[in-house]
Amino acid sequence: MTTKEILDKLTDEQKASLICGAGFFSTREISEYGIRRMQFLDGGTGMNFEQLFNDIFVDEVVKEGYTREQLDHVIHNFYKLGNLTDEEKILREELFKKMTEYTGGFEPHPGCYPPGILLGSTWNPKVVFDNGKALGLEALMYKISCLLGTPNVNLLREPRNGRFFEGYSEDPLVGGILGREMVKGVESQGVAADVKHFAANNLEINRSGIDQHISQRALEEMYLPAFEKCIKAGTATVMASYPKINGAHCTENKWLLRDVLRERWGFEGLCMTDWGACVGDSGDSVESGIDLLMPGPWNKEDEILNALNDGRLSREEFDKAAGRVIDLTMKYNCSDKAFPISYEEYEETGRKACYDANAEGIIMLKNKDDLFPLEDMRRVALYGSPELRIYGSGSAQVITDRAHSLKEVFGENKDGDVAVVVISMPSAEGTDRDDLKIPDEYVRVIRGLIDDESRKVVLVLNVPGPVELSEFIDDVDAVFLIYYPGMEGATALYDIMSGKVNPSGRLTVTFPERYEDTPAFLNYPDGFTCNYGEGIFVGYRGYEIRKVKPMFPFGFGLSYTTFDITDMTLDKSEYGLDDKVTVGFTLTNTGDRAGAQVVQLYVGDPVSYQRKPVKELKAFGKFYLEAGESKHLTLEFDISDIGSFSDDLGKFLIEDGVYNIYLAFSSEDVRSTASMRIKEGSEELMLGINSRLLDIMYRPELRAALVEDIRSTGADYQTLIDNERYTPNVRINSIYKNAADFNNFVKECHNYLKD
Repeated sequence: MTTKEILDKLTDEQKASLICGAGFFSTREISEYGIRRMQFLDGGTGMNFEQLFNDIFVDEVVKEGYTREQLDHVIHNFYKLGNLTDEEKILREELFKKMTEYTGGFEPHPGCYPPGILLGSTWNPKVVFDNGKALGLEALMYKISCLLGTPNVNLLREPRNGRFFEGYSEDPLVGGILGREMVKGVESQGVAADVKHFAANNLEINRSGIDQHISQRALEEMYLPAFEKCIKAGTATVMASYPKINGAHCTENKWLLRDVLRERWGFEGLCMTDWGACVGDSGDSVESGIDLLMPGPWNKEDEILNALNDGRLSREEFDKAAGRVIDLTMKYNCSDKAFPISYEEYEETGRKACYDANAEGIIMLKNKDDLFPLEDMRRVALYGSPELRIYGSGSAQVITDRAHSLKEVFGENKDGDVAVVVISMPSAEGTDRDDLKIPDEYVRVIRGLIDDESRKVVLVLNVPGPVELSEFIDDVDAVFLIYYPGMEGATALYDIMSGKVNPSGRLTVTFPERYEDTPAFLNYPDGFTCNYGEGIFVGYRGYEIRKVKPMFPFGFGLSYTTFDITDMTLDKSEYGLDDKVTVGFTLTNTGDRAGAQVVQLYVGDPVSYQRKPVKELKAFGKFYLEAGESKHLTLEFDISDIGSFSDDLGKFLIEDGVYNIYLAFSSEDVRSTASMRIKEGSEELMLGINSRLLDIMYRPELRAALVEDIRSTGADYQTLIDNERYTPNVRINSIYKNAADFNNFVKECHNYLKD
């Protein structure tokens, strides 16, 4: 039967039950109409076994006489049998068999994959796609129909955010381009991708009720674009977030869920709540655009039916919501799909995807006197954390036995003259970090090694995001940033340090000298209101306009070779609003090792009506070159991409005038520049009768033409004088009703080019 045929047979009570989750990670089953239960699971970094075991086996385990505490302990020590009691070992063996049966004969050995921040650091869409594909295979293995949090594209605005590691970048272009590849990779396996958290879930503090005051311009330019790219890439589901935006809960925000998601972007998939994010009336949430209320059992069918009966919920939206749940179960149910490849192929696919992400995402931040690569890795002596932290806490946790430990990969040499200090710091869903400082126990180790002076000192940052390094950055010899690397982090780090892999990871976030330098510092909330006072000036945009120098700039990363850019060209010098800009250049590997470089294209508008960033990323590419090789390459962007949102007029507008184009290796490392002209921008911003007096009064030739038309048409000249003195922001056509007759002035404006 089709979805419509099923809907015609269902009662209102059955439809309402479909809209309400049945289990903590599952949907309702109505078997007589072929509507089957769907299993969801958090899986942006791999299978969350805690959730899966509890959702599938908890009732059965309790019936067998075990406690929930025993189950929890077994799950978290599933591959550490020495931590279990004899009774727990029996339970573990039973669970192992149950899961093997559940998967159709595959023993449970899930993979652990890098989170968004490390995937973002690759700047490589294919690597992200391959990790999405591997996660899709993981989902198929464990009968997961919808993989939650694939991807999390919330902007990395505030580095204390407890889920900072899950996001991709402080720049919406990077987050959007790479996030959509995660969507494509997951969906390529017939698994439903889930982009979250829609929208602006950028902190964990008071996330369930906090009211975030965000300008419309900041929403449109910074916080929505990555979601739009994921929608256009074909994500099956969207998860609405916990906070309020400008007074309205995201799960009850019609502007967000209907006007933007449905009408503007054309999303036809399913929109679900984050777990427990609906705190109001369930019927009002459905009317606002929610199709599925999670988690289950969500026993609020009566609220939905009451809203339907009293007219708060329309019949049309009620049926659409139930229909979308049915559509999802019909298209994506993985409960009986045959696994498409052998276990060995699955395992190798996941291993390679994770390894490649680390090989291209680990960032070398410092390499004094070319200490690395090391010809003899026996020189390395490990200090600090004995094991890598391979995932962040919360929904991103993955329990696995497939990760390689530092000791396995590096050995246990304590006599080496290269002291590698592994700084491992936690971060968790539900709470933010107190600060960006390195914990004291690591500082003591680092300072002791520096003072000893008998060894080179190297830092490995196994951290969720930026940390403060100014206390000892000048005294250490090298720094590697690995974030939370998943199961192949130790292996890839070894290969980079030894020179088997040339590091090519680049920062997608700015590392500050100190937390107080961050653009959002003064806006961290201490209650249930958060003012996004920095507006669009997130990350490097905020550092540059305030002239605050960071520790490491956006886009930065070192290599074992060197690169240069020459021969920058534009396909033409003047563009219209519908044009595409093609920037050509020659990239040369000027060193003696093969390697990859990320070329970043920024655009700046030096003379503008609106306050704008110094420059903004508009295109990028990662290119591999052999030693000494040169390649002629191109990057492209649309003129429409450089528009700025006008809060006054409620739309994106493009100014006329000269724009600067920069080709760079980081936001601070510009290698080549050019300029282009937009002769005629958006009509609303073109100089003319819609202009403010402020835009005209300091341009003598334009003011003279305006005065001439005022006098020749008999308009009041004193009105011009008075408004220039006291209200120069007023628009010409608002003070002169006959402004349409100012023909000479309009002609002069059209001939005037803003420089």
